Amino acid sequence: MLQTTRQQILPLEWQDERSFDNFDPGVQPENALALQALHDLLQQRRHNALYLWGETGSGKSHLLWAACHELQKQGRWALLLTPQTPASAWPDVTDLLAQQVGGLLAVDDAQQLSDWQQDWLFGLYNAARSAELAFLACGNAAPAALPLRTDLRTRLSWGLALRLQAPDDAVRARVLQRLAQERGYSLSPELLHYMLTHLSRDLSQLGVLMAAFDRYALAAQRPATVPLLKSLLAAQPQLLHAAPPESVSG
Repeated sequence: MLQTTRQQILPLEWQDERSFDNFDPGVQPENALALQALHDLLQQRRHNALYLWGETGSGKSHLLWAACHELQKQGRWALLLTPQTPASAWPDVTDLLAQQVGGLLAVDDAQQLSDWQQDWLFGLYNAARSAELAFLACGNAAPAALPLRTDLRTRLSWGLALRLQAPDDAVRARVLQRLAQERGYSLSPELLHYMLTHLSRDLSQLGVLMAAFDRYALAAQRPATVPLLKSLLAAQPQLLHAAPPESVSG
């Protein structure tokens, strides 16, 4: 489990499953390039910066979580901040300066940062440079198009800025089948087709739904079928609309 500098917040189930091994870049060359750039960033063990951008569901958050988990496995420091991270969990500049060289500061959904978070992040970015910590961020647009203070947009542009392409149906099908197989069953062609045509294209949201569907099927002691999925969505319609909130890790 990952820990913040000041407190520990439990990650969500789907977030806990995010890794480089289960990130499917598909056939898009942009995604393969971004994945390689991220691996290079983590291997350098010095300050460098990478900004990933793309539409919702393109895999940005997945890669940020995967990067933090990868560094944790290596015994290296990592912290992931989001707009939902409470102020009490945001580190001070001195916290970053105290970390060993080769750690990682990551920021998700940069376009949603509030004014105070932007001010705070500006100081943290400068501290990460001084401490030789890597910096990784993502957003829904290129740095220059983000609704942020000018000097922070400039900081986000200092390193590579790469766009991720959203997964196509082939990638989504592979991810859904993998999630089902990890839970001990396979999706029938009928159920898989229904999921691909009726549910969100956001893989993070699909991951949360699959976890809920698994619990629902176990409680009902029924196999995974289209009627059972429809029953779940009727009972919990928020699964169709609400993207999972981001937790904090470090």
